[in-house]
Amino acid sequence: MKLLFDYRFFNFLSKLESQPRRTRKLYSRIAKILRYKVIICPLAIFEKVLGFILRLLVPIYSNLVYLFVKHCTGFLGYYLRAAYYSGKARKWGGNIIVDEDVIFENIEHYEFDEFIQIDKRVVIGCEHLEVGRGVHIAMGTIIGKGGNVILRDFSGISYGCILIPASESSNRGNRTGSMIPYGERCIKKSIIHLEKESLIYSGCIIFPNVYLAEGAVCSAGMIVNKDIGQWKIAFPDKEIDRVKITTKEPDYET
Repeated sequence: MKLLFDYRFFNFLSKLESQPRRTRKLYSRIAKILRYKVIICPLAIFEKVLGFILRLLVPIYSNLVYLFVKHCTGFLGYYLRAAYYSGKARKWGGNIIVDEDVIFENIEHYEFDEFIQIDKRVVIGCEHLEVGRGVHIAMGTIIGKGGNVILRDFSGISYGCILIPASESSNRGNRTGSMIPYGERCIKKSIIHLEKESLIYSGCIIFPNVYLAEGAVCSAGMIVNKDIGQWKIAFPDKEIDRVKITTKEPDYET
């Protein structure tokens, strides 16, 4: 049976040098406890029941629960959001930190691997989303409505970025805006694709149909409307080579 946060998660936390020594010891003890099936089985059942209760579609109750879960702080908030969203997402790999005030507009079409962190005030409105292992989406990121977004393993999005997977033309003799009938608008949906180890630094705006190859990097503040090649760092006026990552991928199993 699978837990929302298993022993590997706490084992990972116990190795973070940024944590006080006492806290790391606590995480290490929790990791050891969560290896025992006698603990895993009843806890997994509890989490299933908790998620079911949180997701009950009861008028007023469901709205109040959503607001509480969305804004709850600390590890309790992480835990409640994992219980709540794990039953709504198309795929939920576990060991996923969703911080406060995050909005998922179409979570039933979203797939999350494991060991993912989504920071505060992230808004995701695309139609389909795939998030790989070890991905970090930083505070204030906005992924716009429409289209698809793919974030492969160990890719990342820094603070305040905007990804635009769909665009709306205003030069086709048509009106634009959410108060115009959909059939009268000219909306073009696309895919934004970040390959493995690719990064978008703070304040970037990524236009539709952009592909970042493996290891590609967008420097801070860029407006990106074209693809970036493998292991390249893109600046507004040039691209330079990026040093390839030589360390092994994180081993979350140990």
